[in-house]
Amino acid sequence: MGSSESSHVVQEEEEEEEEEERSSTGELQNSLLVKKVLEQEPEMSPCHASASPLSPQRSSFGTPRMDPSAKDWDSYKALAPPPPPPPVLTRGPSSNDDRMVVDVCLICHGECELNLRPDIVGGRYDAAALTSNGKRQARALAVFLNSQGIRFNTVYCSPLDRARSMALCVCQEMNFAEAQIQSSDALMDLNMGHWEGCHRSEIYTPDVLSLMERYRPDFAAPSGESLRQLEFRMVQFLNGKVLCLPEKLRSHCFLRQNETRGFTNHNTRVNNPVQGLPKKKSGKSRLKTVSNIIEHDADDEMSPKVANNHPSLDDINVKNSSFPSTNTSSASSCVGIFTHSLPIRCLITGLLECSPVMSHKMCIEDSSVTVLRHSWETGWQIKQLNDTAHLRLL
Repeated sequence: MGSSESSHVVQEEEEEEEEEERSSTGELQNSLLVKKVLEQEPEMSPCHASASPLSPQRSSFGTPRMDPSAKDWDSYKALAPPPPPPPVLTRGPSSNDDRMVVDVCLICHGECELNLRPDIVGGRYDAAALTSNGKRQARALAVFLNSQGIRFNTVYCSPLDRARSMALCVCQEMNFAEAQIQSSDALMDLNMGHWEGCHRSEIYTPDVLSLMERYRPDFAAPSGESLRQLEFRMVQFLNGKVLCLPEKLRSHCFLRQNETRGFTNHNTRVNNPVQGLPKKKSGKSRLKTVSNIIEHDADDEMSPKVANNHPSLDDINVKNSSFPSTNTSSASSCVGIFTHSLPIRCLITGLLECSPVMSHKMCIEDSSVTVLRHSWETGWQIKQLNDTAHLRLL
């Protein structure tokens, strides 16, 4: 009995010693592993949260959602920088279209018989030829343009007699072939419909004036057109005939202008009367030569430069490069458009993106010249407005 008990005690002591050795060995290994981990330096890598598919993404309903690519998430893609943006294609500065400059001379016809009858509703009333004073104004304009070295590459005119006669007289003096003058209905005066040729006192009653004030610029005479329609066809002509833009692009540009101005469409058609008819010019003076005017320019009290500080065509001559010159750095052309006062004013309001009602705030006199310039870099610009410097030749 005594020997068996002693052997059992010896076995238990050996088992305890083995357990203590195993536990001490495990603790030593753990401590060495921890020490090794602490001695290592952590690697810092850039992490872009937006590139990680695990980051919340904005859905079309405005609430965060998980990107569907989270199932195939890759740590390299998450830590890699975002891809570069796609290249932007731009037109080079050496493009011929960018260097193309177009100057447009909007010329109002001279004094006509309709100017002598302010009690008559004009519009497209064709029984209104140029007066003798209007023909002198046309010759004075032609002489002045020739003195400035201005040459038209293309000429357009309204088919109405007063505008076409003005174009023929000016182009004849400038040696521009009559056969090359292109007539366009888009340049005609405002269509007053059944009111043309009637007395204003019979047409513009208090009720009609109240209705016009309420619905302008969309009110038009019976079978006529409104100021907005006049503005539309003038802008369309400028962008279509002069710039040769596609029809879709022309319509898109005009609709975008109307949206920015907050215009609304009215079914009622209204036309505003032409206010402030140009004054009648005196026809007693004779046509002077350019040389005499230059010699006596300092003594000329009616010179627009001195008396009224009015911009003259001297600012748009060839020397100042406002009209096409021989400069080879940019291609240029000059277009002459012979039309009427109200179409010019509505065209200006269209280019300025303001209401056609503002056309009555502008003054476009008989035989005046308004110069526009277009380039693909700057768009349309107004160079001269209502220039009558040539009238000092009378």
